[in-house]
Amino acid sequence: MKRKATLKHTGAFWAFVAPCIILFGVFFLLPLVLSIAFSFTNYDGWKTMDFVALDNYIELFTDSRFYVSLGRTLLYTICALPFRVIIPLLVAVLLCSNRVVAKSLTRTMVYIPVLMSALVVGITINWMFSQEYGLVNFIIQCLGGQPLEWSLNPALATFVIAFASVWASIGFNMIIYIGGIAGISQDLYEAARIDGANALQCFLRITVPMLSPTTFMVVLLSTVNLLKEYALVQGITQGGPGLSTTFIIQYIFDKGFNQMQYGYASAISTIVMIVFALIAYAQFRISNGGGET
Repeated sequence: MKRKATLKHTGAFWAFVAPCIILFGVFFLLPLVLSIAFSFTNYDGWKTMDFVALDNYIELFTDSRFYVSLGRTLLYTICALPFRVIIPLLVAVLLCSNRVVAKSLTRTMVYIPVLMSALVVGITINWMFSQEYGLVNFIIQCLGGQPLEWSLNPALATFVIAFASVWASIGFNMIIYIGGIAGISQDLYEAARIDGANALQCFLRITVPMLSPTTFMVVLLSTVNLLKEYALVQGITQGGPGLSTTFIIQYIFDKGFNQMQYGYASAISTIVMIVFALIAYAQFRISNGGGET
């Protein structure tokens, strides 16, 4: 009887787990293996697929555009990451306090950009920062200033992409932080107030330390999303002006789908995957795996 119950529970377990394993294998492991295999060929996406050993990797390590695109991506990630962490944290703390009315409505409004596709967000932001009829330049002109060439200046174009990325991510990261704040005991705040701590001191000495595992998760997810930024860039600048906002994912797409160099694009993807994995591993080590130090 006990054996039958065990087999029944085991069968139920695999009934739920098996579809996940199959989907993971088909949509992640299989493409990963194929990509690595293609990286050793000159596959053009059609008929040609000859084994070329390490030729793609040798060419890759002498490709200046690869280094420029990867460096630009890393710099963009480093600059945008603090804002994708700090702003949602402050918004979450504010919405968990008693200083905001209509909290549910406010949370919903902040979360709406998350429900929009990255391409739609990019097109919307592109309209807002349009040089001729954009809302931002209209406000600048109303204040007596000169309209800015957002799409023609590389620095301004990169700023617009970072702004859109941060704006679109606030709602998602805010929800994560709200969940973390809900898990902090109110007794800690009451004890701190009895000892004379003000709101800022409570935030710095209780909220921030207690949210360290949550912050680790936000940092990790935000880093991954910034490193693989694609649709947002396509909706705003399409990699321009020139190649000034071409990140590594745009470069891979261009090599693979525009120039039909699938083998070379697969080699780039393999190296980029290793770089991204090392960054994630370093974050785990620095933060002690997301646990409290």
